Amino acid sequence: MKKEAILLIGLGVISLLLPLTGCKMQQWNSTGEASQNNTRDVAGDLVYGYNLIHVGETFPDIALKTPASRQDRSYLGIASGETFSIKDIQADMVLVEILNTHCVPCQEQVPEYKHLFEQIALAEGPRNRIKMLAVGIGNTQEEINRFREEHKIPFPMVADPRFELHRAIGKPQAPFSILVRLEKSPDATIVALTYSDVNKKSVNLYPDMMALMTLDLSVFRKKGLRTKTSYSFAGLPLSQAALEEKIKSAMAEVGGKDGFLTEFSKIAIKGRIVFSGVNKGRKGAKRLFAEVVSRPTICDVCHDVHFFYIFNEEGVVLEFVPLQLTKWGNEKWSEQDIQLMRDRLVGRFIFTSFYFNPQLDAVTSATITSVLIFDELSRGKQLFDILKQKGLIS
Repeated sequence: MKKEAILLIGLGVISLLLPLTGCKMQQWNSTGEASQNNTRDVAGDLVYGYNLIHVGETFPDIALKTPASRQDRSYLGIASGETFSIKDIQADMVLVEILNTHCVPCQEQVPEYKHLFEQIALAEGPRNRIKMLAVGIGNTQEEINRFREEHKIPFPMVADPRFELHRAIGKPQAPFSILVRLEKSPDATIVALTYSDVNKKSVNLYPDMMALMTLDLSVFRKKGLRTKTSYSFAGLPLSQAALEEKIKSAMAEVGGKDGFLTEFSKIAIKGRIVFSGVNKGRKGAKRLFAEVVSRPTICDVCHDVHFFYIFNEEGVVLEFVPLQLTKWGNEKWSEQDIQLMRDRLVGRFIFTSFYFNPQLDAVTSATITSVLIFDELSRGKQLFDILKQKGLIS
């Protein structure tokens, strides 16, 4: 092939690579109107910045549970062990779809990706070189199985119930898709393209795959060095003063009717917002702790999650207080909804696992919000150990 022809092909591929950093990925500064009275210390703590996985980056080596179906394992080309990772898949390229089965936009994407699977399957060469895998973040495998059967999804689906892969790729909102280039000698898993929002152009995605499947990995790495995608939010819906008063009031109430709160202060812990207070009463002094949680939603049509919970020196959860919790249609939780969640959380130890059972633990029409709450409480052991190291818990 002449040099001029090679140059023209190269220019065409580079023009294709221009949108590689993520279609429709925007930067959010806030999902709600935070009060202007917020002082800088707490408000600053509530701004979470996430660096989303980007082109040229190595796809994280996170263990996923191996599909039970022999047909799925054969399609992916993986062994029958307990776990596998993306690098184990026998293909030149893998489309990893990040979804949640309760996310409506994720459901809207199903027909497009079923059509894409058919396109790949009908092509004699690509069907053995391009694979598709869906990962349900915050879902149980039972939810995944029901979703797959209901929608007749032909490609494998696995669960990420503890959000391990989701955290590793920067906590994107679903649906989010990643094209991963694989090479076996030496092992390499490089991000070639990312898509956010509902991808309704599977007809265009297929030629993208074909063009990117054989491109030299150095092109992706160079592109990734130039561009990174990130977003942040600061959506706590009340001021610092109002937040502290709410926590003080809740601490005083759980401490007993005859007590009063003393020594209330904020504890410096990187990446977490924690307060401590001592409730004194006729039975002595009891130290209490409260962690404020602000968590971005995992579905792009839902509001973010804000709440705090209170626990004592023994690690027992004493109270759960919503700051902003919504369900389908972004309606606020009712008192009945809040009480259901209290019943699920209060009395449990924060250093034990908070396994989420959607059949028992989910607030009606708020499964995604419910699983995020459970996931945050599951991080309680780490917080409990930090408080012990600081000498606040004996």
